[in-house]
Amino acid sequence: MASFLTDQKHYRTSFFLKILHSNSQSLSLKFLFGLPQLLTVRWKSYAYVNKVKEDLEKRGCQVRTGCEVNSVSTNEEGCTIACNDGAKEVYDGCVMAGHAPDTLKMLGKEATYDETRILGAFQYIYSDIFLHRDKTYLPRDPATWSALNFLGIMNTRGCMTYWLNIIQNLGDSKLPYLVTINPPHTPENTLLKWTTSHPIPSVAASKASCELDQIQGKRGIWFCGAYQGYGFHEDGLKAGVAAADGVLRRNCSILHNAKHMVPTWPETGARLIVTRFLKSFIETGCIILLEDGGTIFTFQGTDRKCSLKVSLRVHSTQFYWKVATQGDLGLADAFIHGDFSFVDKNEGLLNLFMIFVANRDLKASVTRSSKKSGWWTPLLSTAALSSAKYFIQHVSNQNTLTKARRNISRHYDLSNELFSLFLDETMTYSCAIFKSENEDLKVAQLRKISLLIKKAKISKEHHILEIGFGWGSLAVEVVKQTGCKYTGVTLSEQQLKYAQSIVQQAGLQDQITFLLCDYRQMPNNYKYDRIISCGMLEHVGHDFIGEFFSCCESALAENGLLVVQQESRAVVFYYMPSKTLNTFAFGWARTIQL
Repeated sequence: MASFLTDQKHYRTSFFLKILHSNSQSLSLKFLFGLPQLLTVRWKSYAYVNKVKEDLEKRGCQVRTGCEVNSVSTNEEGCTIACNDGAKEVYDGCVMAGHAPDTLKMLGKEATYDETRILGAFQYIYSDIFLHRDKTYLPRDPATWSALNFLGIMNTRGCMTYWLNIIQNLGDSKLPYLVTINPPHTPENTLLKWTTSHPIPSVAASKASCELDQIQGKRGIWFCGAYQGYGFHEDGLKAGVAAADGVLRRNCSILHNAKHMVPTWPETGARLIVTRFLKSFIETGCIILLEDGGTIFTFQGTDRKCSLKVSLRVHSTQFYWKVATQGDLGLADAFIHGDFSFVDKNEGLLNLFMIFVANRDLKASVTRSSKKSGWWTPLLSTAALSSAKYFIQHVSNQNTLTKARRNISRHYDLSNELFSLFLDETMTYSCAIFKSENEDLKVAQLRKISLLIKKAKISKEHHILEIGFGWGSLAVEVVKQTGCKYTGVTLSEQQLKYAQSIVQQAGLQDQITFLLCDYRQMPNNYKYDRIISCGMLEHVGHDFIGEFFSCCESALAENGLLVVQQESRAVVFYYMPSKTLNTFAFGWARTIQL
């Protein structure tokens, strides 16, 4: 940027603003959240140049370094490269990635009229650069020190100082490490000096960049370099990609930067709340938010309990608003509506949940000692209104006898086709027992069913009752394995319909009976030898757990067995407000881990 500070009057205002926008886009609004995050490759060019060199050599390419090229000429045989050591080599084509003046110098008298005219439009300015530790080349007040400090126009050249401690994460030091461009005199404690050139943005250069297609590949020579854009590294990369596509004779389609997000003032506040929450909440693992347009937030924990990292692409500022105002339910809503997505389509969602769980567990002891209500609620204070709304909804959804049918229908009667998308072919729901992480779901579900049958000690002479039979998989399996008589109850019409169909297919109608009723409305004149409840107690609700077991006791024969399997939570999490579960699942549920 220092290369054009001295000659701004010769530029179009729009062109000058484009350059500033390209260089500083990532800084906008980031000052609300701390220092701007600018990504750089670790170990700089040394790392990626060697990486490319290694990859090319693995592919059988010959890479020569330290070889100065004197001239490039063309004839019917191809391109002849003359080196400083006297060697000459002939190639089918050539990509010239040097500065425009250096390129013209290598082409020499063989440069065509168009090559001379177009490449000659790109002018350069030379700057003296010093690596030093002289604090006088920073603002007097240390509180105003920035990564990039403009010191003014000195000797008709722009003078700027880069604070390397910040840019390259060097940490604090007694004297800062600085790079100053075009200082009026040599700084004290100078470590290194060199001279480099920068392309000068101009109207002529802008026009010439639009005419590059007139010379690209015309003589088997392609041209690329940062001068074809605004002089930044990204411009050099884009020009290189375009030249490579030209050599391969394929169309080049350079992606444009996504439009920078401009949140409303309420969304700006929501973003501040969400980022502050994640900064304080994430103690282990790493969550990265990648906004469309380039803004990046990284939340890295210091605890090594969890090594997982997940990157979220934020496509809409509504993501922040929903999370800030609705908490975890807002996160789900934002995902459903495409406000964000995961870079890793396969493991991203799982890793996010695992990171949340790991951090929740880390904070469990703090929650237990301070008697706070939960990991999310205290931190998202702006969700107070929505918390009140969900509390009212929770109260209205109490699983009373009159409301239980409605509550079950809202979840299980959505459609059997929907549940078949993520259940195994037996349509068995919840509480699968896995022996390994990648085990097939059907195998884990059948293991659960077999374990329930074993726990209940079922034999042929028994009549068993299942409260909440799901889609009927246990009913069919237990009768097949033991030959017992089976009765099941449900409140879901869709589940009843599906279960009846698979029983009919198995030819077990004489041994299996299904009832569409509440567990509190079962016939009280019959006793069952065994009662099984799997994944149903979650639906009962805290206020009705006692009534549920009373009904089981009334229906259980003397010396009978009751087997209950359910999802549960540790005591420390049991009394957390269940305010956000009802919209997409079943919020009336809470069960304690015994």
